[in-house]
Parts: sequence; C-alpha cells; structure tokens
Amino acid sequence: METFQRFVAENPYSGSAEQIVTLSLGIAEASNRLDTSTFRLYAEQTGIGDKVFSKLKVVGKTLLSLQEKERRDVVKQLPASYSTIHVLCSLSAEELVTGARSGAITPSMSVRTAKDYTKQVRFPALAAADGEKGRWGTKQEHLYGVYRPEEVALGAEQLQSLQEALRRACEEYGVVLRVANTDGTRTLKQQERAEREVFWRGVLERELTSKWFKGMPEEVKKQFNLKTIGELHETPLRSFTGFLINADGGKKEFWEKHGQAYVAKLNYLMDKTEDRAQRFNLKRRLESVVAERRELAVWNNTLLKQIGFI
Repeated sequence: METFQRFVAENPYSGSAEQIVTLSLGIAEASNRLDTSTFRLYAEQTGIGDKVFSKLKVVGKTLLSLQEKERRDVVKQLPASYSTIHVLCSLSAEELVTGARSGAITPSMSVRTAKDYTKQVRFPALAAADGEKGRWGTKQEHLYGVYRPEEVALGAEQLQSLQEALRRACEEYGVVLRVANTDGTRTLKQQERAEREVFWRGVLERELTSKWFKGMPEEVKKQFNLKTIGELHETPLRSFTGFLINADGGKKEFWEKHGQAYVAKLNYLMDKTEDRAQRFNLKRRLESVVAERRELAVWNNTLLKQIGFI
C-alpha cells in the first residue's frame, strides 16, 4: 500500500502528460490484478476523488490496449490534462493512434477541442456543416415556438387556418415558418441512441480486449464458434454470457471479472436494436442488475454522466 501511495504521489494527475499516463496505466493494471474489494481499498487510499479516479482508470485501460510503439506515439501527442485525455479515450484504439500520428491530436489540445474532434471522428454525419445536412443554416435563428395546451382542441381546418395566418405574419416580417412534425423528434431519439450505441461499443472494446481474447481457451472459442474479439462483442447476449462464464473463471467469478462488460453489453444491445419489445426487456434486465449490484450501478451512471447522457 505504501508503495502504491508513493507511486501516486510521484505521478500526480495534475502533472505532465507522461505522469498522467503512468498513473493511469498503474491504476488499470492494478484493477486487472486485484480483486474488487482490494482495488476499492487502494482507490480510497490514493486520496483521488471517485470521478477523477474513474477517468484515470478508463484512460489506463484504453492505453493498455495499444501496442508499445503505438502507445509511445500517442503519449507524445497527449496534452497535460487528464480530462482532455479522458475525452480522447472515447475513441477506439485505432482512431486514437491515427489521430496522434496525423497530428490531429496535439499537446496543446483543450477539452472543448477534444470533444469537437471526437464527435467529428465518431459521428461524421452529425458533425457535418448545417448546409450539408439540409438543416437550419448557421445564419438562421430560432425566434419563437408555438405550442398547443392539452385542453385546447384544434381540428384539421383550424390548424390549416392557423398555419396560413402565421405564414402571412412571417412573410410580412421577412422570417420563415417551419412546420413541426413527429419525425423530427423520432430522428433526434434515433441519433441519441446511435451516439450511445457507439459509446457503449467503445466501452465494451476496452473491457474485453483482443489481447485478453487471445488468452482464452481455444476449445471454448470453438464451442461458441468465436474466432475474433469482434465476434464476441456482437454475439447474442446468451452466448456472450456463456462464453465469459466458460472461458474465464466460471459463474462464481463472473460478476467480479466481467460485471462491467456485461452492463456495457446490455447498454450496447439496448441502444442498437430497433425492436421496442427487445429494448424494453434489455432495459428491465439492466435495471435488475444495477439494483442488485451497487458498484455496477455507480459505474454505469458515472460513465453516462461523463459522456453527458444523464
């Protein structure tokens, strides 16, 4: 414990990029080696707040998934800010390396710039200029909204009359009337689910890495017909759970070793499916898991808050 505390003191999260990375890697490696209760004790003894500690762990796990040369290339380009590095680690390992080697990621990068860059990489369609998407242009301003109270009934003829009156008034002042439609709300929900889907897929990739998969028993891979880590990420929930139980420790150690991966998988499938009934069942299962396991509830909510989904 004293050695670990000294290690934390020598590599503060407020220090240089190299110190932040060293600390993050140490935390990630400790989380891999120690059982949950011991690791929690280590986390408490560091004196680092839960939110910051969680971010550093995410950074460490992401960087651990890189090859040594790739990690060196990335670290050279990282800024001396754990928050900015954490934002950048929402990218996949390949995207992170590409960004560093291309010079898109720089030591002077701010949190805001990092957020803009990761959005551009992960959601290129959503990051396009307004004109390219056919949306409202940047030179237009939303002035007013028109709302119908629930108790006010408007028939088709009345709505048409209201629309014509509003349009005439808008034309008089040189402004534009745009008609609201339910498709707009539906599209926004679909976009939000798409963002969460990509986010949880990234979390799943950090929890279950290619390096880890290669170390799993070949006979179990054959049993579940899995050849790559990508196939495991995409396999149905029953097979996903069965593989983890059979390949890495059994039922007894499943929650301790792979509880976070299981929660990430539930979230990923829930946001990926277009089937409402399936989404509802997955949501019920997720709620059941986090209700029974407080540490997974905290982890789940912490990630959602950090990315701005709650």
